[in-house]
Amino acid sequence: MPSSAPPPRFKRFCLRCQADLLHPPQDSPGPCWKCGEPFDLEDPHTWATERVYVWWKFWLPCFLLATGSGILSYAICLQLGDLGLALFVAVPLSIGTVVGYGVPGHTWVVGCLGFLVLGSVVGGLLVLDLSGLFCGFILFGVFLIPVIAGVSLGLVLRSILTEIVPWNQRWFFDKLCLTGILLSPYATQAIENAFPRREQIETVQTSLTFHATPEEAWNAVMFYEEVTHERPWLLKLALPQPLRSVGDKSRVGEIVTCYYDKGVLKKRISRRVAQQRLEFDVVEQHLHFERDVTLLDGAFEVAPVDGQSTQVTLTTRYRRQLYPTWLWKPIERRVVHTLHEHVLEGMRRRAARTPDDRLDSIDTHPYSPVPDAEPAPL
Repeated sequence: MPSSAPPPRFKRFCLRCQADLLHPPQDSPGPCWKCGEPFDLEDPHTWATERVYVWWKFWLPCFLLATGSGILSYAICLQLGDLGLALFVAVPLSIGTVVGYGVPGHTWVVGCLGFLVLGSVVGGLLVLDLSGLFCGFILFGVFLIPVIAGVSLGLVLRSILTEIVPWNQRWFFDKLCLTGILLSPYATQAIENAFPRREQIETVQTSLTFHATPEEAWNAVMFYEEVTHERPWLLKLALPQPLRSVGDKSRVGEIVTCYYDKGVLKKRISRRVAQQRLEFDVVEQHLHFERDVTLLDGAFEVAPVDGQSTQVTLTTRYRRQLYPTWLWKPIERRVVHTLHEHVLEGMRRRAARTPDDRLDSIDTHPYSPVPDAEPAPL
């Protein structure tokens, strides 16, 4: 007896976008509900019975667009103005929105591609020397939330436009939306430039009490370039490698030149009260982070606690240039405090040594000042 079950329904897919032509139901002949490609269910040459997956078409063009636009917009905004919302919010937000809007597929696939684009942008900035290693790690974390928000925004935007925009106008709206997304960092930078920020001067102080007389502590005063023990990992990542310093800290007006593997820093002794206070001004800074922080001045203050203990306070003043403040200020202060702790620990170790040990180490350690030496070429 023949079966009364209905014949199986064959799937029919659009030849261009591979959308299911039977879900949702639509008139035939007619345009594809998703891309507008004409089809006729009676003509098998206008549709396919299975999807042909061409993997790179779904994500590679958008991946290249998002990565290239992210690197380009970061580089341009870096040169056009201050380091603020355009650089650290608008750029990653546009990257994520391009991915969310332009890549079809499951949400988790789009999210993974967003992470891949983020890593590629940060890697490109490192390769092009637009960011250092430490800043690259920080940028990845800073960019992460805006990229996630951008991917979500792109997914929502694509869903809304698919529902409300007719198929014959979708091409125009797609190009319009992508253009607006790609131009958003530059518009944000223009708005920031139109409203200059108020200058922010930050002061960081760190104190350490160690077992030494004020005279011993005063004789142990040293700059970062003269510290001999191993640097903490944060300083290795955030600051260039110190090489040596040349100059005399014992006279007011003297210039102490501090050499690094990636630049030079010059400090002028501005005030000196023996066994009490040493102040200096930064007169020249070439350390590859001038766009982030401008060093202004600093001071060492020596104060006796009792007959055998002394408190040394190290102060640094600098001009902030990274915004938003709530994001970058804690990072900056942590780096400066770590630098202070490293220098003060070096002073504590030097003060703990005998006079003969200190005398023997003057000419043997590579970080020690060499007053009579000629500056090495950079």
